Amino acid sequence: MGRTLVLAILVGVSGSAVADEAAAPTLTDPGDDALLTLDHKWPAVPEDHSTPMADRITDHLTDWGNHVGGEVDAWSHHYAKLHVDGRGRRAQLHLGGGNEHLELNFDSNWLFADGKAYAKVHLELAVQGHRFELELPDMDVSHDNYHGEGLVQVNVSVLERRF
Repeated sequence: MGRTLVLAILVGVSGSAVADEAAAPTLTDPGDDALLTLDHKWPAVPEDHSTPMADRITDHLTDWGNHVGGEVDAWSHHYAKLHVDGRGRRAQLHLGGGNEHLELNFDSNWLFADGKAYAKVHLELAVQGHRFELELPDMDVSHDNYHGEGLVQVNVSVLERRF
Protein backbone atom coordinates (compact mmCIF):
# COMPACT_ATOMS: atom_id res chain seq x y z
CA MET A 1 0.00 0.00 0.00
CA GLY A 2 2.89 2.39 0.65
CA ARG A 3 4.05 2.14 -2.96
CA THR A 4 0.64 2.91 -4.45
CA LEU A 5 0.23 5.98 -2.26
CA VAL A 6 3.60 7.36 -3.39
CA LEU A 7 2.71 6.61 -7.03
CA ALA A 8 -0.66 8.33 -6.67
CA ILE A 9 0.97 11.43 -5.13
CA LEU A 10 3.56 11.60 -7.92
CA VAL A 11 0.88 11.29 -10.60
CA GLY A 12 -1.16 14.04 -8.91
CA VAL A 13 1.81 16.43 -8.65
CA SER A 14 2.92 15.81 -12.21
CA GLY A 15 -0.67 16.29 -13.43
CA SER A 16 -0.92 19.70 -11.74
CA ALA A 17 2.49 20.67 -13.14
CA VAL A 18 1.29 19.80 -16.63
CA ALA A 19 -1.83 21.86 -16.05
CA ASP A 20 0.31 24.83 -14.88
CA GLU A 21 2.55 24.56 -17.93
CA ALA A 22 -0.43 24.63 -20.23
CA ALA A 23 -1.78 27.75 -18.52
CA ALA A 24 1.54 29.59 -18.76
CA PRO A 25 1.53 32.39 -21.36
CA THR A 26 3.50 31.95 -24.52
CA LEU A 27 5.62 34.54 -26.27
CA THR A 28 3.90 33.88 -29.58
CA ASP A 29 0.50 35.21 -28.49
CA PRO A 30 0.68 39.08 -28.55
CA GLY A 31 -2.96 39.47 -27.49
CA ASP A 32 -2.42 37.87 -24.11
CA ASP A 33 -2.76 40.41 -21.23
CA ALA A 34 -0.10 38.60 -19.19
CA LEU A 35 2.59 39.69 -21.69
CA LEU A 36 1.86 43.43 -21.68
CA THR A 37 5.03 45.35 -21.02
CA LEU A 38 5.36 48.41 -18.83
CA ASP A 39 5.03 50.61 -21.95
CA HIS A 40 1.56 49.17 -22.59
CA LYS A 41 0.37 49.33 -18.99
CA TRP A 42 1.82 52.78 -18.32
CA PRO A 43 1.99 54.96 -21.46
CA ALA A 44 4.69 57.56 -21.91
CA VAL A 45 4.53 60.73 -19.86
CA PRO A 46 2.97 63.54 -21.92
CA GLU A 47 5.43 65.94 -23.48
CA ASP A 48 6.08 69.12 -21.56
CA HIS A 49 5.30 72.13 -23.74
CA SER A 50 6.06 74.71 -21.07
CA THR A 51 9.03 77.06 -21.11
CA PRO A 52 12.34 75.21 -20.56
CA MET A 53 13.94 75.51 -17.12
CA ALA A 54 16.95 77.47 -18.47
CA ASP A 55 14.64 80.11 -19.97
CA ARG A 56 12.62 80.33 -16.75
CA ILE A 57 15.82 80.89 -14.75
CA THR A 58 16.95 83.52 -17.26
CA ASP A 59 13.59 85.30 -17.04
CA HIS A 60 13.69 85.28 -13.23
CA LEU A 61 17.23 86.68 -13.20
CA THR A 62 16.18 89.34 -15.72
CA ASP A 63 13.22 90.32 -13.54
CA TRP A 64 15.44 90.39 -10.47
CA GLY A 65 18.08 92.54 -12.24
CA ASN A 66 15.45 95.00 -13.46
CA HIS A 67 13.91 95.13 -9.97
CA VAL A 68 17.31 95.95 -8.49
CA GLY A 69 17.81 98.53 -11.26
CA GLY A 70 14.49 100.14 -10.42
CA GLU A 71 15.36 100.27 -6.73
CA VAL A 72 18.79 101.77 -7.45
CA ASP A 73 17.12 104.33 -9.72
CA ALA A 74 14.69 105.34 -6.96
CA TRP A 75 17.32 105.38 -4.20
CA SER A 76 19.76 107.47 -6.26
CA HIS A 77 17.08 109.97 -7.32
CA HIS A 78 17.51 108.94 -10.97
CA TYR A 79 21.31 109.32 -10.99
CA ALA A 80 21.87 105.59 -11.58
CA LYS A 81 19.84 103.33 -13.87
CA LEU A 82 20.23 99.65 -14.73
CA HIS A 83 18.32 97.66 -17.33
CA VAL A 84 18.93 93.92 -17.85
CA ASP A 85 17.97 91.75 -20.85
CA GLY A 86 18.77 88.19 -19.80
CA ARG A 87 17.74 86.45 -23.02
CA GLY A 88 19.75 88.91 -25.10
CA ARG A 89 22.62 88.65 -22.56
CA ARG A 90 22.78 92.44 -22.42
CA ALA A 91 22.71 95.17 -19.78
CA GLN A 92 22.63 98.94 -19.89
CA LEU A 93 24.08 101.04 -17.08
CA HIS A 94 23.67 104.80 -16.78
CA LEU A 95 25.31 106.92 -14.09
CA GLY A 96 25.13 110.65 -14.06
CA GLY A 97 23.40 113.86 -13.33
CA GLY A 98 24.15 117.42 -12.47
CA ASN A 99 22.76 120.92 -12.62
CA GLU A 100 22.93 123.92 -14.95
CA HIS A 101 26.61 124.49 -14.14
CA LEU A 102 28.05 120.98 -14.24
CA GLU A 103 26.69 117.72 -15.63
CA LEU A 104 28.37 114.33 -16.04
CA ASN A 105 26.79 111.27 -17.71
CA PHE A 106 28.25 107.79 -18.08
CA ASP A 107 26.36 105.42 -20.39
CA SER A 108 27.46 101.87 -21.04
CA ASN A 109 26.09 98.91 -22.98
CA TRP A 110 27.24 95.45 -21.94
CA LEU A 111 27.15 92.14 -23.80
CA PHE A 112 27.92 88.93 -21.91
CA ALA A 113 29.22 86.15 -24.18
CA ASP A 114 32.06 83.61 -24.38
CA GLY A 115 32.84 83.99 -20.67
CA LYS A 116 33.55 87.70 -21.11
CA ALA A 117 31.73 90.99 -20.72
CA TYR A 118 32.04 93.36 -23.67
CA ALA A 119 31.42 97.06 -22.96
CA LYS A 120 30.81 100.15 -25.06
CA VAL A 121 31.13 103.27 -22.95
CA HIS A 122 30.08 106.84 -23.71
CA LEU A 123 30.91 109.83 -21.47
CA GLU A 124 29.34 113.29 -21.58
CA LEU A 125 30.56 116.29 -19.62
CA ALA A 126 28.85 119.66 -19.65
CA VAL A 127 30.45 122.68 -17.98
CA GLN A 128 28.60 125.99 -18.06
CA GLY A 129 26.63 124.94 -21.15
CA HIS A 130 29.65 123.61 -23.09
CA ARG A 131 29.16 119.91 -23.83
CA PHE A 132 32.03 117.46 -24.35
CA GLU A 133 31.38 113.91 -25.55
CA LEU A 134 33.88 111.08 -25.33
CA GLU A 135 33.40 107.64 -26.85
CA LEU A 136 35.76 105.22 -25.12
CA PRO A 137 37.25 102.31 -27.06
CA ASP A 138 35.53 98.94 -26.83
CA MET A 139 36.55 96.93 -23.79
CA ASP A 140 36.19 93.33 -22.77
CA VAL A 141 36.37 92.14 -19.19
CA SER A 142 37.19 88.56 -18.25
CA HIS A 143 38.13 86.50 -15.22
CA ASP A 144 41.69 85.20 -15.12
CA ASN A 145 44.00 83.39 -12.75
CA TYR A 146 47.65 84.03 -11.92
CA HIS A 147 49.44 81.59 -9.57
CA GLY A 148 46.15 80.64 -7.94
CA GLU A 149 45.02 84.23 -7.38
CA GLY A 150 41.83 85.32 -9.11
CA LEU A 151 41.95 88.54 -11.04
CA VAL A 152 39.92 90.54 -13.53
CA GLN A 153 41.47 91.24 -16.89
CA VAL A 154 40.34 94.34 -18.80
CA ASN A 155 41.36 94.48 -22.46
CA VAL A 156 41.10 97.86 -24.16
CA SER A 157 41.78 98.14 -27.87
CA VAL A 158 43.91 101.26 -28.20
CA LEU A 159 44.04 101.21 -31.97
CA GLU A 160 40.77 100.44 -33.66
CA ARG A 161 40.53 99.75 -37.37
CA ARG A 162 37.34 100.78 -39.13
CA PHE A 163 36.79 100.48 -42.83
